[in-house]
Amino acid sequence: MKMEELLAPCPKCGSKDKIAHRKIIDNHRAHARMDTVKCEECGYIFFVDDNMDPDEKRQLLRELNKIQI
Repeated sequence: MKMEELLAPCPKCGSKDKIAHRKIIDNHRAHARMDTVKCEECGYIFFVDDNMDPDEKRQLLRELNKIQI
């Protein structure tokens, strides 16, 4: 996720507060993988794991944010 995306206000509620969800890598306790970045106020999802296919990622984000409405 780029810095300007991280600092951008939420398109749903305008809040700039975000929560980063990470998953700890089992064999490396000190390392984590970024899972999602959500708006703290309304739950809008900005980011999903980068290892996904771009089309699949775009569709998943669209579906997840539709559920939050």
